[in-house]
Amino acid sequence: MGRAGLLLFVVGSITACIPSTPDAVRRYQAWQQSAGAQGLSGYERTLADAGVGDVVPMHALLRSSRRWQACEAPEFLLPPPDRAAAIVPTLRLVAQLQAMGIVEGGNVRSGYRSADVNRCSGGSSRSRHLLNNALDFDLADDTRVAALCAFWRTRGPSLAMGLGFYTPTRIHIDTAGHRTWGTDHRRGTSLCVGTAGQSVTRTSRTRTP
Repeated sequence: MGRAGLLLFVVGSITACIPSTPDAVRRYQAWQQSAGAQGLSGYERTLADAGVGDVVPMHALLRSSRRWQACEAPEFLLPPPDRAAAIVPTLRLVAQLQAMGIVEGGNVRSGYRSADVNRCSGGSSRSRHLLNNALDFDLADDTRVAALCAFWRTRGPSLAMGLGFYTPTRIHIDTAGHRTWGTDHRRGTSLCVGTAGQSVTRTSRTRTP
């Protein structure tokens, strides 16, 4: 075997010995066997009894934070039993958004947060994530913003829908009151309000499919 061939053999052998990083589903399956998953069946039963057990995959619903690694926090967190049902109204709202093709349940990036995880994630001390009433999503693309804002304006009041924008494709949804905000946590910077909302609508109408 030549020198080059030997080098390729050694590199290939080393690479073969390095396990591939498991995806979120596999990490969730491993977490299910941990002490942190105690009470999972009860939470699943609460959601199923409310008719929302299949709206968001559990491995996505229980994601603690986008920054779980940087925060050295668990990737998956169960809410306390007394807060389990708090997510039900939000999941019912999400079911409507999914039916319209605006959001996808597998794209939840943050659900319930403990106080420590919320603080590290930069969340407000009054964050609805602490109460298990909020979900952060990634949108597939910014063309969905116009439909999302239209939903917030027309159906949001009756659903007590809160809608926040971290970016045009990173959003927060809760059912803690009809309101909206943008990157500085103020209503005026929301993509659903004023010139920002008009700009998004124009962009969506002119975008090539």
